Amino acid sequence: MMRASRRAGAAAAFLLPLLLLGTPSARSQGCCTSGVITLGGLESGVLPAGMLSAGVNYQYTALDATYQGTEQIDDPLRRSAAVAHVTLQVEYGLAPGVSLLGLLPYADKSRTITVESGPAGSGQTETETFEGAGIGDVSLLVKFQLVKPTLFSPLEVALGGGATFPTGSFTEEVNGARLSLDLQPGTGAPVLAGWSYAWFAWPEARAKAEAGMTYRYAGTNIDGYRVGDELSLLLGGRYGITDELGAALQVRSRFTGKDYADRRLLSATGGTFHDLVPLLDYGEGPVGIRAFAQVPLYRNVRGIQLTPSFSIGVELRFTVGTRAAAPAES
Repeated sequence: MMRASRRAGAAAAFLLPLLLLGTPSARSQGCCTSGVITLGGLESGVLPAGMLSAGVNYQYTALDATYQGTEQIDDPLRRSAAVAHVTLQVEYGLAPGVSLLGLLPYADKSRTITVESGPAGSGQTETETFEGAGIGDVSLLVKFQLVKPTLFSPLEVALGGGATFPTGSFTEEVNGARLSLDLQPGTGAPVLAGWSYAWFAWPEARAKAEAGMTYRYAGTNIDGYRVGDELSLLLGGRYGITDELGAALQVRSRFTGKDYADRRLLSATGGTFHDLVPLLDYGEGPVGIRAFAQVPLYRNVRGIQLTPSFSIGVELRFTVGTRAAAPAES
């Protein structure tokens, strides 16, 4: 009976994010929108009371694949772009079953457009690059543990909620001209977020399955621009090669809709994105490091959009405090 109950709980935990596939969602798919960043705090359960985890995450994303619907095409504007994110994260266990996560991002974005500079058919071209950088919008998330893992039931289920605050600038200018919103470090609008995460482990096999969901509902900035909401889903598995070294494989999905500006929805925004993410992580004592890559599996966009072609990144984290013994959340 206990084994059947554990199986039912595990099934419910992993089905929860999938049931949210039907939720309407969106987030801006501007030229330099690079997608969800791999962050340990958003992909782990609740910290035990009194524990403190601090880390820094670096991710580089190249955007040079243009799609119209599901078809990859030559970009009519001959665009390419790159985004580098550095994100500081701190999480603290406030009480048993409750922790607080804070994220502070820094973004460096660039977009290049190649245009003809001579007579038609001459082959003469000119390249122009636009760049924007700065501290982005700060996020705070409170996480609650609904199901606590034990030696007899290595399952955790957690839910959370929070907000992103418009602390980053969205009015940066270069040579007197204001950069487009996708090149700005901030959005100028608050965002409400819902979050869930679950994992189930097989300690004897050094294996673990995980699922996660993040939903963002964006507000409107003072310019009347509303970045679309976003639903992000994660399904994956991990294998412990040794006690310190592990490998993981994830499938990430983003479901986005249209941005809103000038009292209308923008046509070339929003879509569906599926990516494959292999990871390696190493942890010894209070220090952990994780390296990852993200490659496209599927694109289906509205209009013509420049999309991410690959991402690579690394994350370094430190954890201090007393941790109660718990089964492999490795």
